[in-house]
Amino acid sequence: MNVAPAKPASKQRGVLMVALMAGIAIVLILSTVAVQKWSDITRRDDEAEMMFRAQDIVRALKRFQADRGKLPVELKEMMEPGQKNQYVLRHLWKDPLVKGGQWQLVYASPAGGLFDPSVPVAPAGGDAPLPGFSQTRVTPNDPGSPPSLGLNGPPGGGPTGNGADPTGMPIAGVKTKCKDRPFRRYKDKDEYADWVFSIFDIEPQQPAKPPTQPNQPGTTPPPGALGGNPNK
Repeated sequence: MNVAPAKPASKQRGVLMVALMAGIAIVLILSTVAVQKWSDITRRDDEAEMMFRAQDIVRALKRFQADRGKLPVELKEMMEPGQKNQYVLRHLWKDPLVKGGQWQLVYASPAGGLFDPSVPVAPAGGDAPLPGFSQTRVTPNDPGSPPSLGLNGPPGGGPTGNGADPTGMPIAGVKTKCKDRPFRRYKDKDEYADWVFSIFDIEPQQPAKPPTQPNQPGTTPPPGALGGNPNK
């Protein structure tokens, strides 16, 4: 009777080691995928929260303007009670997408529209971009633009640009400083740098027209109101 020779112990340990390493590699890959998926879910939620907070700040800016007749130069001004002892903003929101939660502020330009210090734009007739000129422009006669913003012009009295300090300019909106790729599109923009939330996004409310009363001066009387057969 022939007995098969026993495999060397070192060879068996080598096979077990290879199997163990393969198992560890698979677990690491699955863990990395799971962590990445969870990170995407968390950031997607933070993105939605950022949009809600930015829009709430914009609505508060609009209420502040209606109450004070001007826009604030600092966000913390909206935490103070207004003329009727009412608050336009109960919580000074932070940006959940960036560490520290600081927003990129966007200002109302004296020439009309928005001034974004973070956006370089080439001036008219030139090819070289100048920092400080916003690509987002709204003309003073735009329906979404208030008739008067109470602007005093940029510091120094010259055109805002070339890194000019926007301190003292009225705040008209906010945007995130996050550099990551968004999950959504906002106003057909797929970069956070182009997502601007401003007071010009809010359409002014039109006063309701009173219903027309019959026989009121300047109105056409209904058929038959003056007598006779209206079918003749």
